[in-house]
Amino acid sequence: MARKALRQITKLALITALIIGAIIGAYISATKSLQFPTEEEINSLTNVGASLSAGEAIAVQRSRQSAVQVMSLDLSDGGISASSGTYVKYKGKYFILTTSHGVGEVCALTQIVADDVLYDCVIYVLRDPQTDYIIIQVDKIPGRVPVELVVHTPHRREWSRDISTQTTTFYTGFPNEGGPYTFDGKIVGYKEGEALFVDSYGWSGSSGAGVFADNGNLIGYVMALETGDTHFGRQVLENFIWVIPLFKVDWLAIEAFAN
Repeated sequence: MARKALRQITKLALITALIIGAIIGAYISATKSLQFPTEEEINSLTNVGASLSAGEAIAVQRSRQSAVQVMSLDLSDGGISASSGTYVKYKGKYFILTTSHGVGEVCALTQIVADDVLYDCVIYVLRDPQTDYIIIQVDKIPGRVPVELVVHTPHRREWSRDISTQTTTFYTGFPNEGGPYTFDGKIVGYKEGEALFVDSYGWSGSSGAGVFADNGNLIGYVMALETGDTHFGRQVLENFIWVIPLFKVDWLAIEAFAN
């Protein structure tokens, strides 16, 4: 009899504990649902729009997770320039791809910025003022995910598909020293001797940002904005972006010169 009563008491205690646990869980869930998200949660590098396709979501996340800002001191005038860059990995080493213009001549006076933390330039690996790029070797950057160039770039005939007209593109940069901001766009044309042209948005500070196709492949970097003559003088077309395709970067030379 005593054993039966003890079993019943144990059973009732277990049921009571489950009910209390469910009430507490519901209360915590309801409390959380009434709280507004923090700025950090909203700006999370992986918090992207639900309306994006699976491929587009990957492209946007890859763009955001590899975006950095490049700050460089110019000894000729003492000014500090700010541009965008992309954190990449090639042959086991880490690099920043950005535009040559805006980066000073001294590696020690150039810093990479990610989440308000400064990282040193290890060495300028290769600079090409004509094609307007510079490859900066860096140590591994916590909180950023490098683009694996061997995997996440088009291969040979895939280039025709990835830079075809009206392909959707994404880039994350620091225009007007703000950001990181992520923009979409559409490829509108290509000229071999000039650039890939994208209808998007850009401003001073966007230069150097990596441009991704909607399948997640890195296809180039922002180089400049178009300008045009009007009755009011020369004007900047902030929605007409010049993008240098990635196949114009000499990765074989970079592999040879890197530390």
